[in-house]
Amino acid sequence: MLEGIINDVRNEKAGAAPSKNEVCCVETPTAPPVESSQKEIDENSAVRISVIGVGGAGCNAVSRLTKAGITSARTIALNTDKLHLDMVTAHHKHLLGRAVTKGLGSGGDPVIGAKAADADRGALAKLIGENEIVFVCAGMGGGTGTGAAPIVARLAKEQGATVIGVVTYPFKIERSRMHRARAGLKCLMKEADTVIVVENDRLVQYAPNLPLDKAFALADEITNKAVRGISDLIVLPSMMNVDYADVKSVMKNGGLAMITIGKGTGKGTDMVEETVTSTRHSPLIGVPLEGAKGALLHVEGGASMSLGDATRICEGISADFDNEAEIKMGARVNESLGNSVEVIAVVTGVSAPHLFGDEPQKEKQEMVMESVISF
Repeated sequence: MLEGIINDVRNEKAGAAPSKNEVCCVETPTAPPVESSQKEIDENSAVRISVIGVGGAGCNAVSRLTKAGITSARTIALNTDKLHLDMVTAHHKHLLGRAVTKGLGSGGDPVIGAKAADADRGALAKLIGENEIVFVCAGMGGGTGTGAAPIVARLAKEQGATVIGVVTYPFKIERSRMHRARAGLKCLMKEADTVIVVENDRLVQYAPNLPLDKAFALADEITNKAVRGISDLIVLPSMMNVDYADVKSVMKNGGLAMITIGKGTGKGTDMVEETVTSTRHSPLIGVPLEGAKGALLHVEGGASMSLGDATRICEGISADFDNEAEIKMGARVNESLGNSVEVIAVVTGVSAPHLFGDEPQKEKQEMVMESVISF
C-alpha cells in the first residue's frame, strides 16, 4: 500500500499539491464552499470533526486533504505567513497573530508562533467551536506549527473535543530543528490526547530517490491517511463500524502514537499472514509495537474479503499488545480493490525514546514555550 502512495506522489504533476514541509507557496484553486461540505457531513453523521493545519506543513497537509474532497470533516488552516495562507485550500482560513508578525511569518521561532496563537485565543476558540474530534496537524521543528499547535490543541480540548495531534518530525541531520521539534512535541503531548508522529527519516529510508518536494508531499499524504482513515471510519458506513465512543476510548490519553500501513493479496491464510506482516513491519514504524496500549485498525478489501479475514488480520496485528490494550477495528468492502486488502493502523501508547533524546533537564525553549501556552 505504501508503494502505491509513493507512486501516486511521484506521478503527480508539478504544482498539483503543496510540497515543502514547512513553508512554501503553491497556487491552489479556491476552497469549496463550507456550506456544501458541511451539509454532506451533517447528512452522514452528527459527529463533528475538524482538521486544523497549523503552520506551513500543517496547512499543506490540510490543503491536500481539502482538495481530495474529504466529506467526513471540515478543514481549517492557520498560519502567521499571509502569503502562504493565501495559497492554501481549506474550508476556513485564519492569519495568526497579525499584530505580532504582521503576516510575515514567525521566522522559524516557536516562541513567536506561540505568542501569535496566544494573541488570537478568543478568535481561535470561536473558529474551532465545539467538536467531538479535532485533528491538529503541524510540522515539528519550525516556528508557527511547533509553537502554536499546543495552544490550538488546548483550546479545542477545553471545548470538549478529543484532540489528536498528527505531526511530522524533521530529519536527524537538521540538528537545530530537531531540538525545536523535541520541545514542541513535548508541549503538544501535554495538551492533546494522542499525538501521531510521522518521521521524515523513516520515509526517506523507504524512498531515498524521491525529489525533495515529493518527499514532503509523501509526508503530507501519510498524514492525510491517518486523518481520513479515522474520520471515514466514524462517518462512512462499513461492514463493521467504529463510532465516536470507540475512537474516544482508544485516543483518550493515548500518548504517543504511530501510523502503519499494510497490504495483502489473494485469499485465506496466506493473505492474512501477508497483510499482518506488511502492517507490522511497515517502514513507517521505527518503534516496537509490543506492549502497545491501544489501536484503531481499519481493514478495507475487495468483495472476496470476509469478516473472518478482517478479524484474523486485526488479531495478528495486535497479538503482542498489552493485555489491557483498547483495540477497535473497522472493516469496509471496496470492490475497486479486487483481491487486495489494505490496512491503516494507528497504534497508541508506544515508546519512542529516540524522539526525545537523553537530556536530563528541560530545554530552555520548552520552558519559554510553556510559559506562553499556560494561562
